Amino acid sequence: MNRVGLKEEAVLSTARPIQRFVHLDMIRGLAALLVLAGHLRAFQFRGYAEVSAAYPGVIVKAFYFVTGFGHQAVIIFFALSGFLVGGQALDAIAQSAFFWRGYLARRLTRLWLVILPALLLTLFFDRVGADLTGGAGYDGRYYRIFNSGPLEPRGADHSLTTFLGNLAFVQGIYAPVFGSNGPLWSLANEFWYYIVFPLAFLLFARGPVVSQAIHATALVLLVTFLPAGLWEGGLVWAAGAFAGWIVRKKLFPSFWRLIASRVAGLALLCVALVATKLLSEFNASDLVLGVAVAASLPVLAALPEAGHLYSTLARAGSEISYSLYLTHFPLLTLIAFAGLGPARSAPTAESFVLYLGIGALAIAWAAVVWWLFERHTDFVFRKVLGVIGALRLGRSSRSDRVKVSSP
Repeated sequence: MNRVGLKEEAVLSTARPIQRFVHLDMIRGLAALLVLAGHLRAFQFRGYAEVSAAYPGVIVKAFYFVTGFGHQAVIIFFALSGFLVGGQALDAIAQSAFFWRGYLARRLTRLWLVILPALLLTLFFDRVGADLTGGAGYDGRYYRIFNSGPLEPRGADHSLTTFLGNLAFVQGIYAPVFGSNGPLWSLANEFWYYIVFPLAFLLFARGPVVSQAIHATALVLLVTFLPAGLWEGGLVWAAGAFAGWIVRKKLFPSFWRLIASRVAGLALLCVALVATKLLSEFNASDLVLGVAVAASLPVLAALPEAGHLYSTLARAGSEISYSLYLTHFPLLTLIAFAGLGPARSAPTAESFVLYLGIGALAIAWAAVVWWLFERHTDFVFRKVLGVIGALRLGRSSRSDRVKVSSP
């Protein structure tokens, strides 16, 4: 194989689909459900302080407690993303097989294939909702009631510049989130983790001096211009990346399979979740949780299979988790502003049935979006990689012709 062929094979190795782990699939799906559950509860039910005296039962307490892990679920997403994406990138860098074009083609195909329709659907739902309500809620007036949704005085921003800013992953940094889709903020964080941490990892790899200088310059510029608030989640992503690299390199495999390690890993995950929930005012709670999750991921990845039904549910939940995360909020906002709100209900049996019905609708809608768009990610990526390969082959052929014709 010639030098070009070797480089293209390296590009493909950087861009290969990420290895699946059934228990991590389950956690990813459950994390997306926790985000949905928390947002829907905020729109539909009164705060716990308002209802605790009238509804002191264990079921109500458990419902409010479990549906209060939405923020922690986002931190879990960061750790999982680092484990799956960052671990693969770190492994490729260690083998001198990391190439930006394959890596970015894979990442951007996956991100844009869902975010573009999600933004257009956000615009559609927001326009329908604004027509039904006369703009009430979309102008930000309900934020103090729901503690969620568009903020006053700006309200939902549907401008072209904001649309493009969200496509460029600068929402929450240099542009607001598009329309009512507040959860988009974390996608910007994740995209820049995709870029910044491979740049940092590359500084410790062998390479030409010019390449290292370019990597260092790009890293300094990004760290300078990106806000400091990103970096706590970034450390969580990096911790997940190192955990993923350990698993990919098959380091200490017998240790992760020990009964004591499994018990300790699961206990660490559960204790960290509960502790950081109860101590949410602790400034470093996100970092503590993220590092604890990252530390538990090698154990979870090494757990044995749990049966066909479990694997099917885990895979299904993981498959639609990204679509669910990006599409649920504008739908819930429309239902809340045009149908439920601004009044919120008490936790009665009837309201719980309605809650489950709306939640099921949001999941079904996400499954439709997944079927229409996200499930084609690998197909679209192969097409993109084919175009990249054709362009490189064309440039190589032209270069060879120039060399042959030169005296």
